[in-house]
Amino acid sequence: MTSSSLRVQVLINLLKDHGIKHIVFSPGSRNAPLVLGFNSDGFFQTHVLVDERSAAFVALGIAQQEEDPVVICSTSGSAVLNYSPALAEAFYQKIPIIAITADRPPEWVNHGEGQSMNQKNVFQNFVASSFNLPMLDHPDALWQTGIMINEAIHKASSKTKPVHINFPFREPLYNTATKNIKKARKVSLINTTYQIPNEELNGLAKNWNNSSKKLIICGSLKPNKELNRLLNVISKDKTLAILTETTSNMFSNSFISCIDRTLERIGTDPNFIPEIIITIGNSIISKKIKTLLRKYNPIHHWHIEKSDRAQDVFSSLTHLIPTSPESFFNQFTPFIKINNNGDFGSNWLKEYKLSKKNHIKFLSTCPWSDLKAHQLIQQFLPKKCNLQMGNSTSVRYIQLFQNKSDIKYNGNRGVSGIDGTSSTAIGAAIINKDCTVLITGDLSFIYDINALWNKNIPDNLKIIVLNNEGGGIFKIIPGPKETPYVETFFETKHNVNLEKLSNAHQIPFNSANSIDDATDKLKKLFSTKKTEILEMKTGNISNEDILKDYFKAIKSNI
Repeated sequence: MTSSSLRVQVLINLLKDHGIKHIVFSPGSRNAPLVLGFNSDGFFQTHVLVDERSAAFVALGIAQQEEDPVVICSTSGSAVLNYSPALAEAFYQKIPIIAITADRPPEWVNHGEGQSMNQKNVFQNFVASSFNLPMLDHPDALWQTGIMINEAIHKASSKTKPVHINFPFREPLYNTATKNIKKARKVSLINTTYQIPNEELNGLAKNWNNSSKKLIICGSLKPNKELNRLLNVISKDKTLAILTETTSNMFSNSFISCIDRTLERIGTDPNFIPEIIITIGNSIISKKIKTLLRKYNPIHHWHIEKSDRAQDVFSSLTHLIPTSPESFFNQFTPFIKINNNGDFGSNWLKEYKLSKKNHIKFLSTCPWSDLKAHQLIQQFLPKKCNLQMGNSTSVRYIQLFQNKSDIKYNGNRGVSGIDGTSSTAIGAAIINKDCTVLITGDLSFIYDINALWNKNIPDNLKIIVLNNEGGGIFKIIPGPKETPYVETFFETKHNVNLEKLSNAHQIPFNSANSIDDATDKLKKLFSTKKTEILEMKTGNISNEDILKDYFKAIKSNI
């Protein structure tokens, strides 16, 4: 039994032909034909979450791990708007989501019909393309439906960005047919590669080889062994320093993986300012490196990304090269020389190693605090885990610690909002069978509490909540503390009981408020094979003062 709508049958068969299997529903009535259609075919894996905002972030987590498009499907009206935060995040993080929104017939929009609004192009700023499907089951309309759906799938897959399909329905909505009979022709997309002309490579190589101060800065990337290998090869150049963040998922002892820690020692020393910068990947977390290089612009800045977006993060862009980083370095490496005579790279590495030495020394006597809690978490993280980092304090603390080659690092750093952190982690845990660990703050956890309103949370999820009873980031960054509104309008102090929230969703909960307590609870957390929440309470600690002391210690030459 399936939906009697021939347009739905076209959609179902095309998604199946393209191998798109995960469908995340939120309940409603206007999307009933889609519910009937998808659930009639055992090929599809359907998930149901009441909260559309959470549902979309769960889909984002699934797509993050699958690296294939995932469908979200809602009813009409304001429900549609709740997809916006996750679609914006997916757009900037370059994750393919196909948002299918049911709609009222166009003649009833803006005429007082319930649960209706203008849904055409409603996500236009956050999707690669929008498609408004025809209303009729006429052969020409069915052909057009097929063409639009093929194009939507191609856009999501090739651009790795979300797309929107608006699907209007007239009643009756619940009519069924005995079998799925209407198909449309699958259109296959042939992927091509971008080849940089030799004359362009020669020009780039000339500048590269003549420079004695070069930086490669890696933003957020998926794990990529070939890219990691290529960067390792060119890291032997002594005039080059390679800076990474945990979200880069790049690892080598010759890379500088803790940017903020290293920059605390370097400051604005002109000997460390590069002439050439290459940026790869999406957003960069470190505000320190962005501030420094916006003030002291390099002569050349090349951004490498398979995109038509000129991402000029240091306001110094000179070249946009629209190809994948591994493709670029495969083409570029034969044209460059490995310089064995410079000291730019070794000087960066020296300061990085000194920062590590001071980091270890400070933490050996560091009292209970957010910083100490993060050290303990790093100590006990299981091997091969899938780490999900919450915004915005958690992800910044984690950057102070050496990344690990066996951990996959993820974070919603496209738009960097606190909404959807837990939901994304749940979506990732559904797909990735390794232990998924979410490290998040109390406000992020509370804000996305509907993530736990999900009867199918997998057993491989561990949630660690750093509870400093408010937005700790606003005590760290300059500005908020100088106003009389810091607690109410910025930090948002609260006394929400996280244990009661967890109990309401029947998830085991533990709490720790000291070094010994946290050590014991972390051991227990990672020894069980079930979903649990561990709260680390640091609300009565001057976390900002300890962090200031930490950075002061990092600068020390003693």
